[in-house]
Amino acid sequence: MAEVKNNPTVSVIIPTYNRAHMIGRAIQSVLSQTYQDFELIVVDDGSTDNTQEVVKSFNDSRLRYIRREENSGTSAAPRNTGIKLARGEYIALLDSDDEWLSEKLEKQLNKFESVSSDTGLVYCGYVCINGRTGETLRKYIPTERGDVFKSNVEGSIHLGDTTPLVRKECFQKVGVYDTEFLGFQSCDMWIRISKYYKFDFVPEILWKYYIHGKQDSASLERRIQGLDRITRKYQDYLPKTLVSNRLEYLGSLCCYQGDFKKANRYFREAISNNPRGIYNYIRLLLCKFASKLYQARLRRLMAESADRRDENLLMGC
Repeated sequence: MAEVKNNPTVSVIIPTYNRAHMIGRAIQSVLSQTYQDFELIVVDDGSTDNTQEVVKSFNDSRLRYIRREENSGTSAAPRNTGIKLARGEYIALLDSDDEWLSEKLEKQLNKFESVSSDTGLVYCGYVCINGRTGETLRKYIPTERGDVFKSNVEGSIHLGDTTPLVRKECFQKVGVYDTEFLGFQSCDMWIRISKYYKFDFVPEILWKYYIHGKQDSASLERRIQGLDRITRKYQDYLPKTLVSNRLEYLGSLCCYQGDFKKANRYFREAISNNPRGIYNYIRLLLCKFASKLYQARLRRLMAESADRRDENLLMGC
């Protein structure tokens, strides 16, 4: 067992909720890192299963278990709890159903040693895996470094939630996660950091991202709220055509859920932002005059792509 330090170099934060059956893999992937000067903060967001017992079964003095008594409904609040308690110079986040490859921290810290002091974040590649079958769905190797604010706003840079290693000073500069976001909290965070700091990367796959089951109505609602919020927050930095594309996508998600009135509003907004976009008119007409047929078609399409949800619009966040 490694010796715990009062001021470790890295603080690793794992937010969790009712993941007793998965969190052990995530914790072990941190404890098995080739770089060992870290603290591991597990923030339990009010779990009702035996998450606490699983976490405390790891006999390592670097592991700190923090329990929030009431579930917040998002990962933002427990992440913020961990960030506020972090003692490290760098902060890394890991979701409790995912895992890192063993050299992730070491290679990212080595990269920080070779870059300028205004580099605030180093990210890496990842592989997306079907959590039921183990099938590899896609791989991503990063390519963008330096000033990536524009790419972040437009959603063309693929950081994911937990590939980055971040200087703690970045959070001190821009603040913690915005708990008003039900989804896309990480998108917002990376955008805010990239406004003030450069990004760099390790061009290797160092994170395994697992997708589990079908997308339920609650997760879709979080996605709709988050994408709506982030689009409106940064729309002044976006081309009108991209704003239109996002609004059109939001309208389609609302049709999928059966909220045709809300979908109608999104499609009309999409047309307002891009009057030449013919598909906006087609979707508006389908929503108004053939809503049930359109909903059935969307559900078929969504079912066929259920295991590739991360490839949807703004997947990179």
